Amino acid sequence: MSTGKEKCEMLKAIRKQIAERYNLEYTPSECTHKGNCLGTCPKCDAELRDLQEQLERRGITDIDWNVEIPEEESSVDPEDSARSILQGDVESPKEPELIKVTMGMPAPPYLYRDKKRVLYKECQVAGITFHNLEEVWDELYEGAELALVREKDNKHDKYAIAVALADDYDGEPDDFDFDYILGYVPRSDNKDLADMMDMGWAEAFECELSQVNGSNPYKGSLWMKIYIVSKDEEEYENTEHLLHAMELDDEAYEEFTTCIENHGCAYFRWGGFQPCEYHNFPKKGDKVVFIHKGENISELYLMYCIAVGDDNAAYFVEDKTSLHAIDDSCYYVFTTIHGPLKVSNNQISFLEDEIVCDIQADEYLSENASTKLQLLFDSRK
Repeated sequence: MSTGKEKCEMLKAIRKQIAERYNLEYTPSECTHKGNCLGTCPKCDAELRDLQEQLERRGITDIDWNVEIPEEESSVDPEDSARSILQGDVESPKEPELIKVTMGMPAPPYLYRDKKRVLYKECQVAGITFHNLEEVWDELYEGAELALVREKDNKHDKYAIAVALADDYDGEPDDFDFDYILGYVPRSDNKDLADMMDMGWAEAFECELSQVNGSNPYKGSLWMKIYIVSKDEEEYENTEHLLHAMELDDEAYEEFTTCIENHGCAYFRWGGFQPCEYHNFPKKGDKVVFIHKGENISELYLMYCIAVGDDNAAYFVEDKTSLHAIDDSCYYVFTTIHGPLKVSNNQISFLEDEIVCDIQADEYLSENASTKLQLLFDSRK
């Protein structure tokens, strides 16, 4: 499915979810658009305006994204409805039924779950020369998390949406000090977004810096990407685009780099501790980022898994006596794609919300973190 079509479907899902939660009349029409889809169109805008008018007539101005509808008001469970919209129309089996069917069967591999993100739009941050960014300009970087702050009292633009660093905003626009903004969403791009934020959809959007151009705000420019994010997590069966990550201390990092220099690869023995179905170890062809953190700078290696299992790793492992040890573990062998890459610790601060182990790389990073790390490596090629 094209990115535009995905955006269209996610916006339709949000409209339907709000309509069900507030018992609004809403009958989404099938899209008959041919060719490339931008993700929104006059038909989509008309559906949005109709919902806005219904809410206004009922005196509803602020929507709680997590509001629950009393059971007697709707025969449709809103959480199940929203989930079925985003994941498909097939109803999942109830838990007792699932237990009955799978009783005695081996546990399946753990499935990766994450919220779905679709690019809504990329645009320039407007007005950066008016907000004293000289002191923070050198601290800005591609991938930095941003916050969109609705400024309803703006005297010059009733659809104004300010752009700030995520760490400077606590989610309450009424308490926000607008002296700390980077700029604004351009007027050419803010009306539809402002309408959706006013209807309570602010939590459905995420934002990050996509370009930092120039040496200062007067000669440069900032660009940002705005994403639509699903409310519920979805299961991913195809994880080829996701990265693993592992942090190495000083001793482990020295052994790691020495192994690369001497043998052209690095290898680790992972496993044990818990049954394999509770792990998401790398498969052959997966990518792992190895991280060595300093006080201010981190060194990163992007590595490619070329062998899994003692038999497959035998050619690469120097100490043959460690092969086939009875310890529920096996070797994983990696070759370098890119590295070492030196970045500031601020540039990888998004990993603070991720599972990055220092024992073994047995968890996938989120799609968001995987994309940001890949962009860091791509930007330095």
